Amino acid sequence: VDHYIVGPNPDDSGKVNYDATLPVVGLLFAATDDVHLYATAGRGFETPTLNELAYRPNGLTGLNLGLGAATSESVELGVKTRSRAWGDVNLAVFQTNTDNEIATLTNVGGRSTYQNVGSTRRRGLEASWNRDFAHDLRGQVAATYLDARYRDAFTTCTATPCAVPNIPVPAGNLIPGVARKALYAALDWAPVLGWRGGVATQALDRVFVNDVNSDAAAGFAVFNAHVGYLARWRGIDLSGFARLDNIFAKRYAGSVIVNEGNARYFEPAPERNWTVGVAATAAF
Repeated sequence: VDHYIVGPNPDDSGKVNYDATLPVVGLLFAATDDVHLYATAGRGFETPTLNELAYRPNGLTGLNLGLGAATSESVELGVKTRSRAWGDVNLAVFQTNTDNEIATLTNVGGRSTYQNVGSTRRRGLEASWNRDFAHDLRGQVAATYLDARYRDAFTTCTATPCAVPNIPVPAGNLIPGVARKALYAALDWAPVLGWRGGVATQALDRVFVNDVNSDAAAGFAVFNAHVGYLARWRGIDLSGFARLDNIFAKRYAGSVIVNEGNARYFEPAPERNWTVGVAATAAF
């Protein structure tokens, strides 16, 4: 209820209700002690956040109570394996179909508005591997492929206020802010006590910055390293660490502002940076 009704400021009272029934089912089959197959299916329900409701697209006062909730149906098939010789390997394929998708309509001057844009589809593949080696070494690799697209055509805006969206977005465009390919790999040396350390790399594919797919943040790969020491004294774990990220000072966009109205989409990530810390942990 809006109690601030003064002069030209109108009564912006209103309410909206969201509800859904969300069944989920899963099956697991143990082919052997070390090979498990699984399948899951379920429905999802995403209500707008307060930030998404905060501003109306037409520039008038009050909450955007016309913004509806998104519903989705997801399926996933996968296999989990365990082997002393080869390590643990996990593989999954998935697909999510969403109706009434919530998407950014305008994004100018720190104010974002949102709209429902019909149906979308996200499908992809996830794979991971990890293995413990001799001398306290552990390796791990994780990779993801994700194809996220609009299935319905719609119109959007490039400025605010936006009384009538007028920029066409064709069906089949990629959803902005989502990388299609991602890779992470690490090698760690982690004894129970004493010195420890490791190296890691992270790579990300290009990311489109708007619904019309006219521009994108370039893909990148960065390398990181860390070293630390863990000691135990009278039941207290004492640890210290130092971490160096982006070792080669790669310049890249760490995040994007989707549909930014002034084309200022790109938010730079830090170049070479380091972190140090200490901690004490006691078990009671």
